[in-house]
Amino acid sequence: MKLLSFAIVLGMLLTSCTPVNKKPKPRRFSDVTLVGYWHREPHIWDAARFAPHVSCKAPDGKEQWLFEGFLFLEGSDWTHDRTFVLGPGKSATRAEWQYQLDLWLGPEGCVSELEKACASVASRIGNPPTRRGVIIGIPDAIMFETFSDKQSPTNYWGDGLDFARVEDRLTALYWYIDSARKMFAELAPQYLDLSGFYITSEEIYLPWDIDVNCQYKNWDVIAPALSEYCHAGGQGLYWIPYHMGPGYKYWKELGIDQAWMQPNWYWDHKVPGEPHPFAKTIAAIKEYDMGMELEFEYSGVAGQMGPDVMGPDSYGKLTFTAADVPALQERVRHYMKEYKDAGLYGIGSIALYSGSNALTQLATSPDAADRALYDELCEFIIGNRLSRTNE
Repeated sequence: MKLLSFAIVLGMLLTSCTPVNKKPKPRRFSDVTLVGYWHREPHIWDAARFAPHVSCKAPDGKEQWLFEGFLFLEGSDWTHDRTFVLGPGKSATRAEWQYQLDLWLGPEGCVSELEKACASVASRIGNPPTRRGVIIGIPDAIMFETFSDKQSPTNYWGDGLDFARVEDRLTALYWYIDSARKMFAELAPQYLDLSGFYITSEEIYLPWDIDVNCQYKNWDVIAPALSEYCHAGGQGLYWIPYHMGPGYKYWKELGIDQAWMQPNWYWDHKVPGEPHPFAKTIAAIKEYDMGMELEFEYSGVAGQMGPDVMGPDSYGKLTFTAADVPALQERVRHYMKEYKDAGLYGIGSIALYSGSNALTQLATSPDAADRALYDELCEFIIGNRLSRTNE
């Protein structure tokens, strides 16, 4: 018995004397807002544009911090006519990747403006309970300069890399992550943390799931490698597939730390049938431990939908008019109702997609219905978090 006691004490002493050098676990967010679209109007995410994402007023008039996380993503560089994800047109090179990093993380870029917005709120109500998380979108390392043309160059990116080799694509992706880390550190923000990186592609085709040109994409190798590289730097890897997007069942196996699913239901208004059944989305979210993306855009903002303005449906066809705004706003409320009815409120996570500027447009609109919807969204986001984190 004495020997056993001695062994226990010795073990405790050795444990207390052994230095612990564990990386912190990647952050899991209660809520994030998708921002950073640079090529759309208005072009610059300045502090004023960020403000309605950073804080809001409670029903009693008291100001409070709003989103925990800010996800910066972009699909194309329209200035140079290059794409960051698989699609029509030419793939982005190193120059466009750097250009996008500069827009977000340069000395006068979006992240600096977000820091100013946070500092302004902190001067009024004190520091946030936790630093606001920044997540940076990662471009696809696309094998071909024009993906639809399998005879187009694979050595187009720069630095002597050939994207026909998976290891060269990973070299480029690691360069991008390292560059973002360095640029963020140079900003030395007081209110923000670089929490992780985001797979911008909304689909991850895998050879054991849906084999669509998998030999040209290699997600089964690239996604786990990205996860390991992010974790080595103390950051997480995040992802949002579209409604039942390929790979959604395997996000954990790929090393992704947190994933949300897009219902894509908002845009089905006026579309015959039910292309994106909400019940199917909710069932998948529950089965695969995902969060939900809450979606809307300028077509649901009365203050933006003038007599000559039209908004797109789920197929991109300009269909919605000012007369559709009330129905579209009810669709936004339906997202919140479905989430609560499913028993996810206070348990799950929300990612807000509001187009390129729609949340700010709601908050600053002269229309009372717009501002009422903004208040409801804020109450929904904060209530979902407070019920379990006390932030």
